[in-house]
Amino acid sequence: MEADSERSDEITSRGASPFSRTETESSTILNNFTVQRQIVQENTGATKGKLVPTPSGQLIADFLTDHFEPVIDYGFTASVEEHFDDIAEAKLERNTMLQSFYEPFHALVAKSGDIDRSTVAQAREVGIDPKSGKTIYARFGRFGPYLQLGEAGDKASKSEKPQNAPLPKGARIETITVEEALVAFQLPRLVGQTEDGQDIRANIGRFGPYIQIGKLFVSTKDEDPHTITLEKARELYAAKLVAEAEKNIADFGNGVKVLKGRWGPYVTDGKKNAKIDKKTDPTTITQEMALKLLAKAPEGKRRPPFRRKKSKVW
Repeated sequence: MEADSERSDEITSRGASPFSRTETESSTILNNFTVQRQIVQENTGATKGKLVPTPSGQLIADFLTDHFEPVIDYGFTASVEEHFDDIAEAKLERNTMLQSFYEPFHALVAKSGDIDRSTVAQAREVGIDPKSGKTIYARFGRFGPYLQLGEAGDKASKSEKPQNAPLPKGARIETITVEEALVAFQLPRLVGQTEDGQDIRANIGRFGPYIQIGKLFVSTKDEDPHTITLEKARELYAAKLVAEAEKNIADFGNGVKVLKGRWGPYVTDGKKNAKIDKKTDPTTITQEMALKLLAKAPEGKRRPPFRRKKSKVW
């Protein structure tokens, strides 16, 4: 394309090689929605196909420009290519070049830990919830994009936290509408009850859609939590109960169990696990045998308590 040719000339004029932006990379960033092809009317009057950054792509570009400018400018690319040539010609030690890059880069990474997230990822205001009158925002979070109903941070009421919901499948922060967002806030949805009277609720979590019955969570895979039927939910629940039952080979009633694990059968008391030899039929394990196996098993590694840092509001 003529536009790509002009860009290549611009890069070359700055001393950098245009090879680093291949067609494969262009396809990758298009698929990741950091850029999109648009017809742009230029000041010169020519209409050309351009790769235009989406709002999320622009956010990333602005962040890198503001906080990692030394390693993304044309001069850096040009100097790295010169260093590579010098290394190939034995004029420069490889480790010397790497150290000259990583030391300042590490300092930038360490400094980035103090960046206020709210100054980086400003939320997009989607609209107003007609029932509550609260504002709906589309945001970037720790685990990806999500929706927020109500204010957070300094604007939020101490007694009322904003409601969050995952972005609907196929939706994007830049284009999601109020109508789509309102549907997302209908979750969790009460699907119905199990045959023994327990509530079945459908929702979307970090790992995808699921139904919840008491403390039991069941993945619903491709089922939409907004439309999953009671019949299907009961079917998935029944299958989960069977799987859980098959997992339990024996329960001695004192916390000691024989379970079927991913890597084979084992004995556990909730604190220690003991692997069962392949030659031994796990169904023949008695309580006495289980206790002996646990006594010989090494102590489980205790992980230090996780302390979440107070993250600043997006």
